[in-house]
Amino acid sequence: MSRHPDVIVVGAGGAGAPFAARISEDPACSVLVLEAGPVPSTPADFPADVLDATALPTVNGPGPHSWWYRSEVAPGRDYDVGRGQGAGGSTAVNGAYFVRPRITDLRRWAAAGNPEWAPDRVLPVLARLERDVQFAGAPGHGGSGPVPVDRRAFAPSALAAAFSTAATARGHRALPDLNDLHALAGHGELPLNVQEGVRMNTGLTYLLPAMDRPNLTVRGHASVRRVLISGGRATGVEAEIEGRVHRISAGEVVLAAGAVRSPHLLMLSGIGPAEDLTAAGLRPVVDSPGVGASCSDHADLTVLAPLSSPLRPGGKDPLFSWALNWTAEGAGGSAGGAGGSADGVGGSEEGAGALEVLPMLRPFPVLAGAEEGSELPVIVALQGPTSRGQLSLDPANPESNPRVHYRHLESAVDRHRMREGVRTAVDLLASEELGTWVDTAAWDRSVFEEDQRLDDWMIEHLGTAVHLSGTAPMGPEDAPGTVTDQYGRVHGVQGLRVVDTSILPDVPSRGPAATAVLLGEHLAGLMLGAGG
Repeated sequence: MSRHPDVIVVGAGGAGAPFAARISEDPACSVLVLEAGPVPSTPADFPADVLDATALPTVNGPGPHSWWYRSEVAPGRDYDVGRGQGAGGSTAVNGAYFVRPRITDLRRWAAAGNPEWAPDRVLPVLARLERDVQFAGAPGHGGSGPVPVDRRAFAPSALAAAFSTAATARGHRALPDLNDLHALAGHGELPLNVQEGVRMNTGLTYLLPAMDRPNLTVRGHASVRRVLISGGRATGVEAEIEGRVHRISAGEVVLAAGAVRSPHLLMLSGIGPAEDLTAAGLRPVVDSPGVGASCSDHADLTVLAPLSSPLRPGGKDPLFSWALNWTAEGAGGSAGGAGGSADGVGGSEEGAGALEVLPMLRPFPVLAGAEEGSELPVIVALQGPTSRGQLSLDPANPESNPRVHYRHLESAVDRHRMREGVRTAVDLLASEELGTWVDTAAWDRSVFEEDQRLDDWMIEHLGTAVHLSGTAPMGPEDAPGTVTDQYGRVHGVQGLRVVDTSILPDVPSRGPAATAVLLGEHLAGLMLGAGG
């Protein structure tokens, strides 16, 4: 292991693996990746549930490829959050949902002082990273990138088809490509990063193919404790490897440990709100009030509908294969829910396409190992939240996991939108099109009718989508609350970057796996090019 690589990358997850793989394409750049979890050396060394795209490993609690922290999704509502670790990070344990950010996200981030994130700069990168099965060669799509993108990775699902028919009957537009950046509202086949039933995480697609390069070293079970900073410059890291503490110097340090661990490492290294750092017994190096101050995630909850007969998915039946997005009534102008504009660009973009219904085609008992399930779970997610949360140190034990207060549904706007989301899901489930599956006679839906009862139910069932973003937001150095610039470089410290969803000004309007890969690809390209 090199004691003085050109670049240390902390984390081999959704963004870290692509970033490390891309910058190591330059043979003159020596790269050391330090990953807290395991790093298999071959695809066969990944656990079966990590490879199996029909499984959801975090359902069964902590494991070698996941870690957990306690959070508060709303006041009084504690919640355990599981995230991926090891090669591939959360792309190794998620639902293989691979949907791009919307054009509205890119415009919003660029308008915040980050012109490198404008649509015309980002779309070529999105095309370059993918190997799209259905749309290779179509404008804006790629056919030779490392990530397979397939809307028909599994056999057609009759249950998903029933949802599609029900949505169309209610005026929602069918979309051939949910990865069209302009498609803010509509429903269709879900793009999945799945190949031959395997969840193609970034460890498989980026890291393993690059590991034979002599200038790339990847070390698993290496837990970075802090960034070493001297004279206003990052000079390396302090890491625990096999029970021993090492100080490793480098020309540049890149934090790609995710939206919880990256800001935590910033704070442990003296970068964060000075008052909070001092209260936790840490010496402030850079007073950066924006670290953890205004983060966002997708509030979600699960509607469970009783089934007429138990659902027994086969081994090759998908977990997810269809999704519906639409704009809540009164939000987004003509950006449209049912019957609205397909792209939504002609009207107000605020809240456009901000609601999502995502049926789980494998019930929770099946995911936990049972053969069948008697309830059908449907996830309802608020994809454009206005509420903001906070990530902060535990002053009594700053090295422990930080405290995350999501504050989901804190705003009246978010509660209004989520009510509509739940009621839309219930309407689909109770429809004639779903009548073959759902036992509507056995389902008491009265709780969904009155606003206050529904609000209480939502808080009681509230979760989070584990899509945390904005804990070290990018923007100009003189913009209040920014921590990094558009290249991921940390304000106030030379030689230090953050490359993960921490730097997004807010959470993207779709699940962020594709956005995380984009972050690694785009920032690596900017670093190697003239810009960053």
